[in-house]
Amino acid sequence: QPVGPKTAAELRELVGATRLPFIVKGIMTVDEAELAAGAGAAAIVVSNHGGRILDHTPGAAEVLPAIARAVKGRVTILADGGVRSGADVLKLLALGADAVLVGRPLVVGAFGGGAAGVKFVLEKLTGELKQAMILTGCASLHDIDEKVLRPYPGLE
Repeated sequence: QPVGPKTAAELRELVGATRLPFIVKGIMTVDEAELAAGAGAAAIVVSNHGGRILDHTPGAAEVLPAIARAVKGRVTILADGGVRSGADVLKLLALGADAVLVGRPLVVGAFGGGAAGVKFVLEKLTGELKQAMILTGCASLHDIDEKVLRPYPGLE
């Protein structure tokens, strides 16, 4: 079946079927991340597919830190889900994502204003991310880490 759980062998076969970088979307557990990394995936997308599958399961931000601790540096970690602002982008980067995917805001921008609408949304997200970085003391994307979410240890 095209969609559904894959065994390690099935995933290795899919990864090996192309010379293109293979990205596995829908990763929500450390075990799934380990499986994808072990099968040779170039990247994973930590995503619960917009919560449309089971609405009581955790969101990407909840599972991202554990997944990042397990596979960071072995596979590129992308994350999506509920990203509506530059501050949301900063949070997912701080939780361990290497990059953040944005869907709905760009679709809304495209329907509302075509290419100009998409440009507006991208500029807005970029501006908000820059503002959030300034407010958290991050001069570059590489400076963003978990400390921006918990700047005062012991006050959790």
